[in-house]
Amino acid sequence: MRLSSAAFLPAAALFVAGFSFAQERAPSHKPVIVLVGDSTVTDTSGWGLGFKRYLNDNAECTNTAANGRSSKSFINEGRWKQALAIKGDYYLIQFGHNDEHGKGPDRETDANTTYHDFMARYVEEARSIGAKPILVTSLVRRQWDKSGNGRINSSLVPYVEGVKKLAAEKNVPLIDLHARSKELCERLGKEKCIEFSPMKNTNEVDNTHLNEKGSVLFGQLVVEELVKVAPDLEACFREQSTSEIAARGATRTGHYARPTTALDHSLAVGGSIVIIFNVRDYGAVGDGTTLDTAAIQKAIDECGNAGGGAVVFPAGNFLSKPILLRSNLTFQLEEGAILKATDEPADFSDPKEEKGVIAFVNGKNLTNITINGKGTIDGSGERWWPPVKEAKKTGQPEPQRRPRMIVLSKCKDILIQGVTLQNSPSFHLVPTDCEDVIIDSVTIRAPADSPNTDAIDPSACKNVLIRKCILDVGDDNVALKSGHSVPGRSAACEDITVVDCTFLHGHGMSIGSETVGGVRNLTVRNCTFKDTVSGLRVKSYRGRGGLVENITCTDIKMTDVKTPIDISSYYPKIPKEDTAQPVTPETPIYRNIRIANLTATSPRSAGFIVGLPECVVSNVVLENIHISAPAGMTVRNAKEIRVKNVKVDAAKGEPFLLENASVEGLNPGK
Repeated sequence: MRLSSAAFLPAAALFVAGFSFAQERAPSHKPVIVLVGDSTVTDTSGWGLGFKRYLNDNAECTNTAANGRSSKSFINEGRWKQALAIKGDYYLIQFGHNDEHGKGPDRETDANTTYHDFMARYVEEARSIGAKPILVTSLVRRQWDKSGNGRINSSLVPYVEGVKKLAAEKNVPLIDLHARSKELCERLGKEKCIEFSPMKNTNEVDNTHLNEKGSVLFGQLVVEELVKVAPDLEACFREQSTSEIAARGATRTGHYARPTTALDHSLAVGGSIVIIFNVRDYGAVGDGTTLDTAAIQKAIDECGNAGGGAVVFPAGNFLSKPILLRSNLTFQLEEGAILKATDEPADFSDPKEEKGVIAFVNGKNLTNITINGKGTIDGSGERWWPPVKEAKKTGQPEPQRRPRMIVLSKCKDILIQGVTLQNSPSFHLVPTDCEDVIIDSVTIRAPADSPNTDAIDPSACKNVLIRKCILDVGDDNVALKSGHSVPGRSAACEDITVVDCTFLHGHGMSIGSETVGGVRNLTVRNCTFKDTVSGLRVKSYRGRGGLVENITCTDIKMTDVKTPIDISSYYPKIPKEDTAQPVTPETPIYRNIRIANLTATSPRSAGFIVGLPECVVSNVVLENIHISAPAGMTVRNAKEIRVKNVKVDAAKGEPFLLENASVEGLNPGK
């Protein structure tokens, strides 16, 4: 296991439909940060690699540091000239290790004279190109006092003091990495420091340089100090790596900063360090053939037993049976990592339910769950789909139940970010009875003809944000479900926001068909639809319905969507005729729906707004809408339908087909 800092959404909050979510705060100009220094700054043996890991997409970083260089030799070899040619905005400059006496005439400098002069030159020449220099004192050498008192006797002190003096003279921001790293090392002790020290060829511990674990740990210290002296750069880093966020720990106050976990109390640095559990360290092979379930589950369980951390999948193809998550967990799939489900039906049998199945990734009664990274979770649905297709052709039931990909039940504070989910046997991502869920920049894919492969199905959930997702599947792209009531809530499914998403093949943005527990406060904004069966859809039927209200959909663009607006109290088909029946608690009720700023083309019809004879759809506003389709919009069993600046170009027939409906604002031919 290694040490790192969790990566989550920035903490600036914005409220939509009663829901607090993080808002990205990108600078107007993407700054370029240039690292300059010796081997203890490089990506291979210094803190440079870890530093870069804390950057988000709001900045770029180039590391020009080189092994064995001093403040003198870096300039004399022309490396500083090359670094200036990058035209960076910020230059972080750290030298000292190779400036010490005994390093040879090409490198060594005097701490009080020549070292000062060379370092001053870095400052002046960086400023001459309009850049901001930031001086960094040297990473401490782990030179332990021979008395065993746990203290470090640093030979770098004269150079550290020289940098501090220069910073004061030239009014240059200063990062005192030497003090921070010395404090941390002494707190950890000699034995624990070995964990982030590489080994020399002589099989001795290298007490100067850093391995990957150390790079992440000390890179974090640099970030924490950098945002203090250059606050303009704060938006360029994941906030959870700063002291301010770390100090908050698990305090939520509406934000989505995850709590962090130390290896033990002595390891906590501002509360911001978390343990990384690399699945390969637990025996996972990742060759796509070896079954890695036991290793993956062991990493998850040890993470849970430690109080939380990050289970990391490096690049590789990890084959697994179902797994169970734990609280305070970051489940991270790095670029090139694939977590692939087995396709043997027996692997998914639920021992608690006859003929039942469990999901591939499972979590119940958990808090603080993150699934993130640039990797992929693959459900291996190819074996499961053909029997279902054949059964549907013949009108027979499915031969066996199919597992979902990810099911999180009765969980709080969930973040799914950046990953690709593909080819689930049935639904891909199913939060059920959950609160405070963010699904951000996730891609979900399955063939257009794959049966029941819904992308995202929040069921009886509260406070859900779905944003910047690409959804291309064989059934509902998003489906809000509410199959039961939830004590203490006016609606089981409420306060849902879907924004900046792309809907490709699939059945669109849906509510239902289960709406018994109620659905309220849905906002859909700035989404595009292409080649979907439906666009904006509300579906339910007698015996499965409930109250659906306060739905707002704005700034929508649809291309080749068969039914752009599809609001129906019948499912799966609308009958040609029907008679009123007694109203029950499970009668669908739809009201207070607003759709605005929508353009659509359809190969079939403009859509449907169809209620029941005994319970009509009410209070629907259509505004600034233009739909082109072969057939117009059917409005039946509806009242208080208001249109403003709505144009339906129907190739055949009337633009609006009304039956037992009152529509205000219609103009002839519109």
